[in-house]
Amino acid sequence: MADGNKHPLVSYQPLRLLFQLTYLGTVVARLPLWAFTALVKPFRPHPGWSAKQTFMVRAAYAIVDIESRVSITKPLSLKGGKEGNRFQTVEPPQSLDRYKGPLESDSVKPAVVGGTWYPHAPAADIASKLVVLYFHGGAFVKGDGRTDDAGFAAESWIQKGGADAVFSLQYRLSGYSGRDPFPAALQDALTSYLFLLDDLKIPARQIVLSGDSAGANLVVALLRYLYEHGTELGLPVPRCAALISPWVAPFNYKLLGNPNSKTDFLPESFLRWGANAYAGRFLADPESHPYITPLGNPFPSPVPVFASGGSAEVLFADIAQWVKEMEENNENKIEFYQEDAACHDTLLVGGFLGFEESAWTVAAKMGDFVRKC
Repeated sequence: MADGNKHPLVSYQPLRLLFQLTYLGTVVARLPLWAFTALVKPFRPHPGWSAKQTFMVRAAYAIVDIESRVSITKPLSLKGGKEGNRFQTVEPPQSLDRYKGPLESDSVKPAVVGGTWYPHAPAADIASKLVVLYFHGGAFVKGDGRTDDAGFAAESWIQKGGADAVFSLQYRLSGYSGRDPFPAALQDALTSYLFLLDDLKIPARQIVLSGDSAGANLVVALLRYLYEHGTELGLPVPRCAALISPWVAPFNYKLLGNPNSKTDFLPESFLRWGANAYAGRFLADPESHPYITPLGNPFPSPVPVFASGGSAEVLFADIAQWVKEMEENNENKIEFYQEDAACHDTLLVGGFLGFEESAWTVAAKMGDFVRKC
């Protein structure tokens, strides 16, 4: 069971402000040490890293940790904002008969969601294009798929991955105190897929499902749903799927003893927050739920799958084990790419942390895979 679904004490004022100021003080005190270890190559946590990568991973860890300990999920907007007409709202179909099994809930219902188009709003010929339906990462509690969040990933798909267009879903984020837990995000994933199929009339063979981290978890869950319910509901399967650093075991968040804990920006606080918020307060045994925890729950994928994992990320062992489990089913076509010396999810954060070249290589590998499907 999830270990509680309440906000920690430091979420509340004035403790929140006191905690944030204290934490920021420790960050300022550590900056000289971070700079020294970044500049002096023997002290870098990974011999293959540059000074920028070393410093930025340290800084990113602190940024994510301070926010995760407060654990407040920020609200999302369904207004276009600076994305303008590239942002599009999507309504679930009037009939909800295609939200079956794990997508049925007495308390969580399909809702209006949004998404951002890249590189521009779709034209009349969108049905002839190769479209990537993209689910962003963020442990189910962060992100919105917009330009500042997922722009680097979308641009990588277009420039290196061969995509004509990317539709990046702004799915509902989970939060403590019962905010949009499972299956909210998965309902939104299906809503966006139905939108491409039914509203825009894009052939399923022209759609690639892709996601990073928690978004890749959603891709796997949607593939499982299509395998288990697609035929019954008349849902065609996409061309293929591409996963970047998939979060296949959300409740494996205790990092003590993890060999890559010093070479990644993911703190235990972030993983704990995301796993427990997404599972919600009433879901029994989320650690083994097949739609939340793919690891240990292999299935016959209805389409070929590309998966990548950074050799320096804390999730790498789980990703490699999940790929092995999926490969044991001879029907599955799965390709695994090990991103050498990479931290978690470079396709999403590579532009910020200094892993651009590594991310572009992943995107190019995905493009090759999509063309082979």
